[in-house]
Amino acid sequence: MFSLIRRNFSKPKGWIGVITGKIMARENQFINQWTISRLGVRRGDKVLEVGYGPGYALEYILKNYPVVKADGIDISETMKEQASIRLKDYMEAGKTELSAADIGEARIPANTYHKILSVNNYTIWDEPRNGLSHLYEAMIPGGTIAITMQPREENASPNKTKMFGKQIYDDLSACGFERISMKFKRVKPEMTVCVTARKPWK
Repeated sequence: MFSLIRRNFSKPKGWIGVITGKIMARENQFINQWTISRLGVRRGDKVLEVGYGPGYALEYILKNYPVVKADGIDISETMKEQASIRLKDYMEAGKTELSAADIGEARIPANTYHKILSVNNYTIWDEPRNGLSHLYEAMIPGGTIAITMQPREENASPNKTKMFGKQIYDDLSACGFERISMKFKRVKPEMTVCVTARKPWK
């Protein structure tokens, strides 16, 4: 059972996906808030979350930053169904839109989002730099992106966290982002990294 749930984290589906979503919401709660705090969300911003899972971070943003629009893209249809229940009122009010698609293939309008975040999702992207290139185009110049990872594998360690941070840093740099910064935080069960960057003004 537990091995099945672990495998389901990359693309939750079915009843196991519902259980997975509840686990993700509980385990990611603190680091979601930490990541959001590093974005510097402002009044009137349009925010995009990649890998929104059960919709906890989007709900947090919409509750705490009322004059924003916060959309999400996630590869899992099960997560879209779960998040749609959580965010029903916001969806009806036009405050959020959810889609189910692979970030490497999604069609996202260019120059739309001021802030983009992704928590514990980056390392399951099929082609991370391709996904980042799409997000680069989707961001307005001067926009900020925050990507957070906390290793959950059996061989998780601070060294693995640092490896994730370097990978994200290098990928952001290769895709044209600037002012890249890495921050580490000790959060059970393992040290966590959040990498932020900006799309340059042209």
